[in-house]
Amino acid sequence: MKRSLVRRPAAAVLALAFTLAATACAADDGNDGGSTKGAIKVGSINGVTGLFQTPEVPQAVKAVFDEVNAAGGINGRKLELISKDDAMNPQRSTENEVELVQSKGVVALVGSSSAVDCGVNRAAYKTAKIISIPAVGVDPACFNSPDIAPVNPGPFKLLTAMLYYASETLHHDKVCLYYTTLPGSGGGISDAIKEWETLTGKQLAAKDTAVGEGDPTPHLIAAKQAGCQAVLYNAQVGPWFAQAQTQGMQNVDFIMGANSYTDANAKLVPAGMRAYVGTEWQPYTDTTLPGNARWAELMDKRGIQRTAFSQGAVMAADVFVQVLKGMKGDITRKTVTEAFKKMSPIEYPMVGSPWVFGPDDKHNPVQGSRFVKAVDGKWQVLPEGFIVPGKK
Repeated sequence: MKRSLVRRPAAAVLALAFTLAATACAADDGNDGGSTKGAIKVGSINGVTGLFQTPEVPQAVKAVFDEVNAAGGINGRKLELISKDDAMNPQRSTENEVELVQSKGVVALVGSSSAVDCGVNRAAYKTAKIISIPAVGVDPACFNSPDIAPVNPGPFKLLTAMLYYASETLHHDKVCLYYTTLPGSGGGISDAIKEWETLTGKQLAAKDTAVGEGDPTPHLIAAKQAGCQAVLYNAQVGPWFAQAQTQGMQNVDFIMGANSYTDANAKLVPAGMRAYVGTEWQPYTDTTLPGNARWAELMDKRGIQRTAFSQGAVMAADVFVQVLKGMKGDITRKTVTEAFKKMSPIEYPMVGSPWVFGPDDKHNPVQGSRFVKAVDGKWQVLPEGFIVPGKK
């Protein structure tokens, strides 16, 4: 891998994202994206600066579009990506939407990676009758909107998969949850737990959703007293595992979400501790996995950072291109929206279930997770393949 994935602390980033999304406002429709000649304009709203930085995402989408354009484009028309940086600022995100949808007349948004875009702009997308295919969906609004369909499972479907992995793959009876609940995410966490309970008939042995970033010792002592065999956790890695080692919890399986999947975090897990991470796409640290070789080659060729987020960018661009190639007649905002609302599911090798947009009022098409384990300071891909809750 060329560079390590470095992000700001996930809890702080997502907490701010949910707080800002609560102030969401929407813009009115303007330019209807009706051009049938020249370049096919596609927009994206990304966090390039600010707290949640994903500059590799628009770069990766453009790399896919450049490949398509070099091969003749879509029915002779080139794809033009117009990416705007909202710096995780809701006002800027709204301004970006107005510029892209009204002024630039984009036919769709593809590969967005903003922490606030979905919550701030969902109403505007509905009014404009334009679809968005985020490379990275974080805000609950990304998964509960008729015009937005991310290519990742998102934090709540991922949580269900993590619980399912603990109870059904690792065969633990006492599964516990020690989570930081971010503003706006409490309902999603509860729904994820209920889905797991319905699928398995099991219940958590212990649950604490107010862990925070402070001293983890009281939580770890409580987990020991509850007899937890598996603990799901979503805050800082280093302090938690240092104290878990001190508490002698080497026989507990600790399972973390995708935000913990970085090279730096693998090095923070002490020897002898059992740490797992649920990933949203094929683990990016292994280029031999299905879909990863082509992605890694494209990233390296363009000098783009290999991250899970750039995987999502390539996937978002790929499914968009595949649907456009199957369209007959003019390619406009109206016809693109109609095509995605009527499309058939796409099997994509980087994820655990088919991706589809469709006509529903909310979209969370990608299900399941593939797991890695920290071994000698590195992430080792586990052999089970994608764990999709309820799928045998």
